[in-house]
Amino acid sequence: MLGTKKLFTLLPGAILLSSFLVQTASADKEGGLSLYSMTLDSPGTDNSGPVHVEIKRSDEGIEKFVVSAFGRNETAPLRLLQSIKEKRWLSGLQLSFSRGYRLTGGKTVYVSLTEGGSWGAVVVAVIGFSEDGKFKVFDNLSRQEVEKKFGRGANK
Repeated sequence: MLGTKKLFTLLPGAILLSSFLVQTASADKEGGLSLYSMTLDSPGTDNSGPVHVEIKRSDEGIEKFVVSAFGRNETAPLRLLQSIKEKRWLSGLQLSFSRGYRLTGGKTVYVSLTEGGSWGAVVVAVIGFSEDGKFKVFDNLSRQEVEKKFGRGANK
C-alpha cells in the first residue's frame, strides 16, 4: 500500500519532467549543400596525362562540363547534359580512370556525380570521357553488374 502511495506521488512529477524533456529535445536535421561550380585537377596516369574537369550548374541543371585529358580539351554537348538536368542537387564528385572497358572501347576518365551527406552518398550520374574525345553518361553500374552485362574481364 505504501508503494502505491509513493507511485502516485512520484508519477505526476515524472510525467511533467518527461513532457518538458520531449518539448525541448529536437532531432538534428542535416541539409545538403549543393555545388554550383566545381573544378577537379589530377596529375592523371601515364595513359591519361593530366586531367582537368570544370563543371558549372544552376537550379536548372548542369550547364557546362569541360574535360581536359588524353591531350584533348572538350566540352560535353548540351544534349548529353539534358539527361542529368532533372537531378535535384550535387554535393560530391569522384574522378577515376579505366584503361579500356568494353563499354567505351578505350581509355576513359570517369566523373561520378553524387548527392548526399554524412549519412551516405548516392551516385546521380557517371560521365565518361574517352580518349577519342567522346562523352557518355552511364548508369551507375556496380562491378558485378558490368561483368554480368558485358562478361567477365570487361575491364581489359
